[in-house]
Amino acid sequence: MSAARPCSGWAWFSCSGHGSIAAVRLPSEGLPMTRAYNVVDADGHILEPLDLWDKYIDPEFRERRPRFVIDDNGKERLSVEGKLLGNPRGIGSLGSVGARQGIVKPGSLKYAEGRKGGFDPHARIVDMDADGIDAAFLYPSLGLFAGAVEDPGLAAAMCRAYNRWLADYCKPYPERLFGVAMLPMQSVELAVDEMRYAREKLGMRGGFLRPNPYHGKKMISDPMYESFWTMAEDLDFSIGFHEGSTNAMPTVGVDRFEDDRAARHMVSHTMEMML
Repeated sequence: MSAARPCSGWAWFSCSGHGSIAAVRLPSEGLPMTRAYNVVDADGHILEPLDLWDKYIDPEFRERRPRFVIDDNGKERLSVEGKLLGNPRGIGSLGSVGARQGIVKPGSLKYAEGRKGGFDPHARIVDMDADGIDAAFLYPSLGLFAGAVEDPGLAAAMCRAYNRWLADYCKPYPERLFGVAMLPMQSVELAVDEMRYAREKLGMRGGFLRPNPYHGKKMISDPMYESFWTMAEDLDFSIGFHEGSTNAMPTVGVDRFEDDRAARHMVSHTMEMML
């Protein structure tokens, strides 16, 4: 398997506790380096607005767009063509600072009440300044479940809509907010198309994949992905891997730790990144 080769000006960042690794260039292409990058958040996350796919998805997929729903247990979920994605306990904890420490109970917060900076770049910059963070590379939250969407065309439309929104989110702060594109690996051809679109039309310098298998038991080193890696090299486009610790895709350990989020997170993120 070939891989995108980092060249001069690239730096490798990893965040093993969150299951991600990426090569990134600072600052973004075409911008003068007007600030020092002493502290970089290599695994930042946005919170997708409730109306993201309503506003950004292509018209032909509008009726099939992801929807926020309340399930039979009264929990907020993301529904894609009737398939419920995300934690059965609800998605409210995605934006709740303190949920992992037990300060905030996962079921007590509505998704829309999550940290404001997840939705709003201006609020995020305030938080980054308070924490002394110079730049952030941004991954999705709900989008980590997109690998479970079975139809390649719909998956590609979801990625295109998300990437458009993410580009708009980062636009006010091009030297500090760097979007990591979501790629529809359900189809290698469509993933290559989206990579090219993200690079050439949106100015993004990298994208992410889940480390989990997308096609049966085929690993990311399978020859079927060679055209994907070739395009990443040709576009000078870095690729990051980010696990999601849900049963939406084949995931190590989730069946053994269904009721223990911390254990499920530690096992799945660590093992999937190594596999």
